Amino acid sequence: MYISRLAFVLAALSAASCIDKDVDNTEFYEKYARGFDNRTTVAVNIASEVAGEYYAVYFGNPYDGESLVKQPALTGFTPVSTTLDVPKDVERLYVVAQGEMKSYEVGNLSISAAARPGPQTRAADVNPVSARVMTAVNSIYFPEKTNNVRGDDLFKCTDLVIDRTPSSGDFDEAEIWLTFLGDGGCRQSQLFGKLWFYTYPSSKQDGLTPGDCTFYGVKNGEVVAIPYSEVRAQRSWVFYTREEFSSNIASYKRYKLGVFPKGLNLGFVYIGNSTVSNGGFRFTTPRLNERVQDYTLTYQADKKTFRIVDRHLANGYICHVTEGDFQGNILGMENRVVTESAKYDGDYNDILCMIESNPRTIAPGEEVEIGNSGNSGNKDPEEIACKTSVGLYLFEDNYPYRGDFDFNDAVVQYEIRDYYQSKNRAKQITVQLMATGSHMSNSFGFRDSKGFQPFLSGLKGYRNVYAAQAFEPVGEPVVQTLYGDVVPCLKNESEYYIYPSSFNTTEYPSVLDIPLSDPDDASWKFEWPQEMQSIDDCYWFLKSASGGSREKDWYKRPKDAALLFGR
Repeated sequence: MYISRLAFVLAALSAASCIDKDVDNTEFYEKYARGFDNRTTVAVNIASEVAGEYYAVYFGNPYDGESLVKQPALTGFTPVSTTLDVPKDVERLYVVAQGEMKSYEVGNLSISAAARPGPQTRAADVNPVSARVMTAVNSIYFPEKTNNVRGDDLFKCTDLVIDRTPSSGDFDEAEIWLTFLGDGGCRQSQLFGKLWFYTYPSSKQDGLTPGDCTFYGVKNGEVVAIPYSEVRAQRSWVFYTREEFSSNIASYKRYKLGVFPKGLNLGFVYIGNSTVSNGGFRFTTPRLNERVQDYTLTYQADKKTFRIVDRHLANGYICHVTEGDFQGNILGMENRVVTESAKYDGDYNDILCMIESNPRTIAPGEEVEIGNSGNSGNKDPEEIACKTSVGLYLFEDNYPYRGDFDFNDAVVQYEIRDYYQSKNRAKQITVQLMATGSHMSNSFGFRDSKGFQPFLSGLKGYRNVYAAQAFEPVGEPVVQTLYGDVVPCLKNESEYYIYPSSFNTTEYPSVLDIPLSDPDDASWKFEWPQEMQSIDDCYWFLKSASGGSREKDWYKRPKDAALLFGR
């Protein structure tokens, strides 16, 4: 009786659609749509002692060793208050902030403000560092995110220049202090690094050799000049992050590096214990690093590329910072080189130090855009606060009538980047057609406040839906920016608009949204049904293998893989 009543309502809706075929039945069918939703909506509320701390939420452990290898599902600056649609195959959420990672069971995520632990007594001088400065270091200049430095900035030398600046006035010599701040994400896999510094005549920067440098380390608690052989033997370091964190003491240890005359540059050399086998030592001075002959660097966030031909690159950067009462410099070092593509994340925070000086206005030789950077310059925080959804839309195009439920009439891969903190609620949407299994000519797009916005048209024919076919890329990515609420939609040849809320039976919807929790995971790619193969013959869709309710990750468990088509 229940089905009969539903059929009656469907018939009525179909009749109404003859007059207005753009009908979204979300409200009427909400209780049905929820049963086919492959994502769970959770609330995310994150606060911090100082507003503006950078947070990133991942659907899986984002680290491979010490390197970030996954893109976040949500990024933002505190206070963060939003929702996140989590794929149902995801079991835990991983939150990265201030160079540390914590994981939580999937559910409403609430992180309250916590005061930063104060400095504790160490053998060397202890330097109080304000929460405001640490927030700037970890959230603006060297956040725990990929590719903090991009493009031509990779070639610049930011070594500290001991010389007058427009605001310093004249002076003969400068005092320099170095304070250890942290090590980014290195401790995720118990990898640690060692740091030394060196000086050299400013005039020799472009042709610099180690023989032109005076190297310094710490012996018996004192900063002293050491031969370069001591560095090569990994002795007499200034900071070794393993020592700094051996007792889980979050203090800030400072050394006076010395008093240096005008005309010198001051740079740093770093080695991580994971990089000894491939040369290991990384310098802030580009000329001291090995030349990159010919390499194309791919940025993780947007997959854009940057070609490097016969150039020396810096492996550490110094940036001049003014935050509240503090004026000084921040050093960040990277323990990988760009050619280590599987490990290089380019965050340049594998060791972080504060450099203070007298005069305070001593600055790096060159400026680079660090942290919120890209080839187009510093980005507004609203452009960085983003929720990213990736998946596949699978359509049945015979609406309002029954179809064959192979859900391959149009298969569209999508990425939606939702800039949820922007005033105009911008969404950058990228789609690519993967397959068509239809004799009708359909169009795909999204409905926003202005109506249907087409992305793909002429979706007709049978491509990538038969076993004998080799996978054929059927379309280049199409990118558009829409605003406000958006709903995916297929407009069929009969000019009916098919939404995720469009139902023509009680067992099957007209659209399936298959989430890809990790788009770069090579171990699993969703495969759609071949032509005329019902989704229920291909997957445990209506019932689980044991006869119970469908499993939450049913889309990862084929019933008959021979009936599927994939890339």
